[in-house]
Amino acid sequence: MTSLLNMLLLLWLTLAVNCNAMNDLDIPERHPLLIPKCCSKEEVINQLGLCMHVNETGVTMWKPKFIGEDGKEAQPQPYYELTMGSPECEQQQLWSIFSHAGSSDRLVLFPNGKLRHYTRDRESLEAGSEFSPGKSLESFEHNGLQDEPRFYDYMQGQYCLDKAILEDGRESIYSQLCIPKPMTDWTNTEFLISRVVDPLCHVFCIICFLSIAIVYFILPQLRDLVGNIITSISICLIVAQTADLVRTFTEFSSHVSFLVADAILYTSLLAAFFWINSMGYYVHRHFKSSNVFLRSTDGRKYCYYSCYVWGCTATLGIIALFAHFMFPSKETTTTLVCSANQRNVGWMGIAVFFVPVAVLVIINFYFWRSTAHTISRIQSFGRIHSKLKYSFQMFVKVFLVMTIAWLFFMLTWIPSPLLCYINISTNILQALLLLYICVLSQKRVTFHLRKTCCYDNCICTCCRPGEPTPETCEWGEEMHYIDTLDNFN
Repeated sequence: MTSLLNMLLLLWLTLAVNCNAMNDLDIPERHPLLIPKCCSKEEVINQLGLCMHVNETGVTMWKPKFIGEDGKEAQPQPYYELTMGSPECEQQQLWSIFSHAGSSDRLVLFPNGKLRHYTRDRESLEAGSEFSPGKSLESFEHNGLQDEPRFYDYMQGQYCLDKAILEDGRESIYSQLCIPKPMTDWTNTEFLISRVVDPLCHVFCIICFLSIAIVYFILPQLRDLVGNIITSISICLIVAQTADLVRTFTEFSSHVSFLVADAILYTSLLAAFFWINSMGYYVHRHFKSSNVFLRSTDGRKYCYYSCYVWGCTATLGIIALFAHFMFPSKETTTTLVCSANQRNVGWMGIAVFFVPVAVLVIINFYFWRSTAHTISRIQSFGRIHSKLKYSFQMFVKVFLVMTIAWLFFMLTWIPSPLLCYINISTNILQALLLLYICVLSQKRVTFHLRKTCCYDNCICTCCRPGEPTPETCEWGEEMHYIDTLDNFN
């Protein structure tokens, strides 16, 4: 009896130890499959690629639908969780895809989290051939021909998915993909314009603005206050053209690089308009003043205007970046032909950049009308008034050209390729007109250029027959300069 009780006690102790050991074992947790969603959980995307709340669209929230290799819906659906945000394409191109009935693209999400992008050419699309994921793994037919399937696979971190609402109200699947290689199609007009014509136009504009800056910088006779302002405007436009040129190439860019390019572009344009505003104020003030004799030097005045321009530009730039990061807007993705398909400066930051430009345009228009009225009442012009009148005429022309170019630049925010092409043409015209206004049409500038070319460098082959020699020109230079001022346009 005692031995039986001992055996039962031993058995009970063994079971208790085993139960405690089983409780101490680590049961493996079930890790969810992470599926990236482009917008937040309660948002969908419209035709322009902008995030909108589901209450504004009247549709339900997006849920991923997993498809098996056989083309049928996976059963059971895997356990997943949604992560928010676009993929970070470090050395790749970010590309947007809309997948719906009748489109040339088809997106399939597999249970392992891999996304497959099927593509069809235009001929197969017009033939009306449909393909399912299972059929496309092998081949699909159109017009009696057997074609090889064309698809690309993207792993997690290389894509994001979401629901999209088209213009006609249809629902679509939207995805942003990290394309390993640039999608180049030399027969596509949009590609040629955006990747070939537009960069060449930017380079041409940079050359024109650089020519203006060099002319006004190297000639000592042109390095007065107005000449320094023209040089500063040219440099700002060169920086803006360079930043806009960077935005046209998307293969080796990321969100950060495009944000920096946008910030530099808008800041440079803002600084250029502050400089033209300084030029208008300078002319307006001295025409309104009863004493036209300048008591302070041009160098000191240029320092004052520089503090005004760069101080205001830096302050507004910091406020714009603060608004971009602290008050992020939903409409921060650009999908236009003229701009890369990247997340750039949001609408809050753009408003901080461009509203002051609109205010400066209004102020400059006041300077224009007020100064023109003052000039019309002057009976005779002395040397200083003649020089100020010349500066005023150049201010009006430069202001009009920059304002028109700025208006066409703002029109590129409208999703229309035609407006983008018009902006490219306007960009070239702006560079050519500023070169003509500031250099080619100014007799004072051409006189000093010809003098420097022919006399200072002793290059007499470019001088016209009968022109004075360097010795006689030095003696009569001041009189010739006064006569040139009287013939200003």
